Amino acid sequence: MTESSTAWKVNLWVSGSGSFINIVAMTIMLPFLPRYLETLGSYSEGETYIWSSLIYSATFITAALFAPLWGRLSDRYGCRINLIRASIGMFICMTLMGLATSAEQMLVLRLLVGVAGGYTSGATILMIREAPEARVGYAQGVLSACILAGSLMGPVLGGFLSAWVGMREALLITGGMILLNVLATGLLIRESHVPGSVTSTAKRRVPLSAGVWVLLMATSGVVVANLSIKPIIYNIVSGVNHAPLQATAAAGIVLSATALGCLLSSLWLGSLADRYGAPRVAMYGLVLGALLIIPQALATDVYVLTLLRFAMGLALGGVLPCLKAALKHAYSDVASLGRVMGLSTSFQYLGQVVGPLTGGIVAATWGSAHVFHVTAIVALACALLIAVERSYSRKSLVSEKTDSCL
Repeated sequence: MTESSTAWKVNLWVSGSGSFINIVAMTIMLPFLPRYLETLGSYSEGETYIWSSLIYSATFITAALFAPLWGRLSDRYGCRINLIRASIGMFICMTLMGLATSAEQMLVLRLLVGVAGGYTSGATILMIREAPEARVGYAQGVLSACILAGSLMGPVLGGFLSAWVGMREALLITGGMILLNVLATGLLIRESHVPGSVTSTAKRRVPLSAGVWVLLMATSGVVVANLSIKPIIYNIVSGVNHAPLQATAAAGIVLSATALGCLLSSLWLGSLADRYGAPRVAMYGLVLGALLIIPQALATDVYVLTLLRFAMGLALGGVLPCLKAALKHAYSDVASLGRVMGLSTSFQYLGQVVGPLTGGIVAATWGSAHVFHVTAIVALACALLIAVERSYSRKSLVSEKTDSCL
């Protein structure tokens, strides 16, 4: 597909808006989930907290487990049918959540959301294949920006819709949004890639190289770096000057500043990756992000902390689309590319679990300031791995050229 063709752009904006809607659906209940559970049964405050945590995290656990499967099926049957499947599954689950009558039903449905989902990973695979070679980084940046925007808007829409029309109605409205996404995906997305048969795909499958594993580990690392302070942000903000804001409001501003920085940099760094190379841009982004994380441990004012977190978001936010673009070049088996992108999604979800968990454990063991130090080390370690792999790959390429000339 050529760069001048408009088909890949239509695919990008339809799959991008679909990713936005699906992430909104996964996060829309955050503001009212405990209140919603109170309407489903007589639960104590402690039980409500436990059920809320289980119900929210359930989706990401099953999504991480099933992402490689949906990636392999995209290789065999194409991305478009996989996107339609994911949208229909999300529509059914979201609609049933609006009709749920117990916490147990909500937990099962959230587990099924992760199983039936995979729209964002399918969109990633689609654009890895369909975007022109010179615009892969840009396409991944747009998708990343849509996903980040969905994670920002989901809780906001959930709060407003639950207040205006009711909690059940908010879930049903979200189901309607997903139904529109089903129609748009089915009618507008066109796929030029012809999936191979099961036999031919299996025959061509290439083992994952060290470079691919480095990129996958860096995918988890950058998510860990972004999310490590999330569970302890209130404690961090409470320990610094946050007047005249209340600690809860200041904590929300700090988290929003990070997300906004990530959102703005997704498009910018994705385009830089097309120009200067995705691994190089990802490596420098990780180094700069680490350097911006270290002084956060010394911040005594919430406004300084907010500025540093925003700058860190600018440095790290575009790293993820760069890593996804780099995976296309690092893995030579085009017929099984969906398998690798599915693994990338799993490693991304792994980071969403490990990041907050690491932050909580480190803060409880050594203190909240050390969370920043550990996070910076993680980002630097990922950058070092990429640098070592790039150096090794260049030496191998030079050696192969020398051997071919002899």
